[in-house]
Amino acid sequence: MMKRLFSRMSIVRKMVLGYFVIIFVPVITFGFYHNHLMYQSMIEEYAGGKQQIIEQSYANLRIDLLQISSNYGLFQHNSNVIDYLNGVYRYNWEYVYSYQKYIKPLLSGMLYGNDHIRDIRIYKASERVFTAPEHIIDMEALPSNVREELRRLPPGKGLWFCELSESGEWKLAYYQNMYAERFSKHVGVFSVEVDPKLLYSFANTLSNEGRSDVYLLTGDLKSSPPGAREDMIGKMLERPFAYFFLDRKSLLVNHLTIEELGLRAAVVSKTEDVFASTARQRVWLFLMIAGLLLLLSGIYYMLAVSVTKRLSRLARHMRQVGENNFKTLDHRDDQDEIGYLTYTYNSMLQRIDELVNKVQRSELLRKESAYKALQAQVKPHFLYNTLETIRMLAEANDDREVAELAYSFGQFMRYSLSSDHEQFRLSDEVRNIENYMKIQKTRLGSRLTYSISVEADIRQIPCPQFILQPLVENCIVHGLSTIRRKGAIAIRITDDDNRVRVEISDNGAGMPEQRLEEIRRLLNNRLDIKEFSTRDSGLGIYNVSERIKTYYGEDSRLEVDSKPGEGTDFRLYLNKKGMNGHVEPADRG
Repeated sequence: MMKRLFSRMSIVRKMVLGYFVIIFVPVITFGFYHNHLMYQSMIEEYAGGKQQIIEQSYANLRIDLLQISSNYGLFQHNSNVIDYLNGVYRYNWEYVYSYQKYIKPLLSGMLYGNDHIRDIRIYKASERVFTAPEHIIDMEALPSNVREELRRLPPGKGLWFCELSESGEWKLAYYQNMYAERFSKHVGVFSVEVDPKLLYSFANTLSNEGRSDVYLLTGDLKSSPPGAREDMIGKMLERPFAYFFLDRKSLLVNHLTIEELGLRAAVVSKTEDVFASTARQRVWLFLMIAGLLLLLSGIYYMLAVSVTKRLSRLARHMRQVGENNFKTLDHRDDQDEIGYLTYTYNSMLQRIDELVNKVQRSELLRKESAYKALQAQVKPHFLYNTLETIRMLAEANDDREVAELAYSFGQFMRYSLSSDHEQFRLSDEVRNIENYMKIQKTRLGSRLTYSISVEADIRQIPCPQFILQPLVENCIVHGLSTIRRKGAIAIRITDDDNRVRVEISDNGAGMPEQRLEEIRRLLNNRLDIKEFSTRDSGLGIYNVSERIKTYYGEDSRLEVDSKPGEGTDFRLYLNKKGMNGHVEPADRG
């Protein structure tokens, strides 16, 4: 149905439809697709860059946490501190002296040397050890949950505790066990209380000076700060190691896990801020798409007009052509298809005009041709009558050999000069071969013997002229004439239900293998006739093959076998089904 509807459309409507299909729709589609790709590329690039910034900020935070936790080594590897906690002193004044001289300066240096440290405490394991207010206190003051966690830690491992107070302020502290006697005796717990400004500074860095919202959540995401959306928390559970989008990509959420503190940081940014700086690029993109569309539309219009104008003009001229109007169409010498079509159309009009205006001349030429054809028929009759006179004179002089030769030659010439419109049978072709062989026998004498064996009824088999004589002539000229021994030609005709087989063989010189292969390729249409060399014959064989295929059908064929020094064998297979399409001639006697 679409094909029928399209065929009824005018060329102008087809051009308009082609414009939308070829130009407008692809360009607009390309514009939207390119804009979509640019949008996706930019937002993915922005999200990836944002994630890198967050990870870099996290790396800086880890450095600060590592600096804080490294203070533990200054106490653990200080013999004065370990002796103090191990209770090696007997008197309180010894403890006071050691604390004032060795421990307190160390504590003061750490507190004033790092702005992130709010306080340092050491929880002593032995009650014998002297208590220093605010810095060296009893183990009982350590929260029970921290003590439980520290019992499971091996030596050399510390523990960060981070929790949100009821006032909404984060509490951050670092704990690590202290040992004496080569880590075989637990003597206390080193504790550093960190200023929460460290976390707030980290969050402020992530917020990019307030352009993004930052949320710090516990690692299990069971508690969340005010403002944190439930769908964001759900997405963080689904995709713990990647960024994601919310509200149809209007919000970008970058997040990561702060492993040391057991926290999750989420940064929520508005994607519209990303494209605020690229609005000018998008405007330029749309202008380029519009310019490209206008350019292609102009080119298409010029091409369409150059085609439709000339076709419409040609169609109007065709409608005006009539019996008395064969005026040609004026046109430019265009070299394209329409120019060639117009040129051919004008040539056709000129030919029609010549045919219409020259009917009488054509009729006179026809009558003149008929007269010449009648004259051509007189000359063969004169030749036949002359040969018949020679035969009669030879018989009158009792010269039987000359009489038979003249008779055979006359019959051969009569068959050769017969009209192409006459119908012939295979028996006529065989009779013509007999006359031809009698002539050759008279010429060659005892050097030639031949036999014709017909084992089929060939009287009603239609046959084109000269499908056997060229093969027999090939046997004599190219087979027997080049040998010194006696030559023999055998012709045998048999048939079955489907085809008639004609075999013509000689004992002549044969063909070289290369020449035989060329002839076979020629007969099977695997070699172009223009590439075939004719110096050693072959064209007559090719013509016989093509004629029997045309006359009897493609199933009919000619096969050739030959051996050098032994002879050549031709086999014709004539398809009987192909004979049904030809009118059988009347009996010629």
